[in-house]
Formats: sequence, structure tokens, C-alpha cells
Amino acid sequence: MDVALRFGLPVLLILLGAALYLWGRRERAEALSQMGSKGGFGGPPGTLDIGTEVGFGVEGPGPDPAAARPKILGGLVLLAVGALLLLIMAVWQLLD
Repeated sequence: MDVALRFGLPVLLILLGAALYLWGRRERAEALSQMGSKGGFGGPPGTLDIGTEVGFGVEGPGPDPAAARPKILGGLVLLAVGALLLLIMAVWQLLD
């Protein structure tokens, strides 16, 4: 039970960090692929929508790839904290 408690949290942090990082990378890739496309009306800003015909307000930059930065950075931070905590717990287990 003690080993599960010592290693469960670091592994959980690593898994959550990896998932958050991959989510942010996917959103960034989607935004980059839609660069320059912007719907004119009917849907959320920055999405492809029925308003992509000429004259329906398709001018503008479209989605911003930088919007995924907090998710990518948060995922990397969770990965680093989880890895560091896992290393500390492994050393603690060996010395205990």
C-alpha cells in the first residue's frame, strides 16, 4: 500500500501532463492548418463555417496557434514535476 501511495501520484502527474501536452499540440496543429480561414457568421469565431463564401466576412487572421501555449506549457510542467517526484520517491524507497 505504501509503495502504491508513493508512486501513484507521480505516475498520475506524468499521465495528466502527457495528456495535457498532447491536447495542446493537437489544438496548435489544428489552428495552424486553418490559418487564414475564418467563418463569416453562424459559428464560433475562427471556425470554418457556412460564411466562407466571398463577401461573407472571411477576411482576418483566423485561429491563433499561440492559444494552445498554456496547455502545452502546463503539460510540460506536470511532466517535469511528476518525473522529479518519481525520482525522489524512488530514491526514498531505496534508502528506506
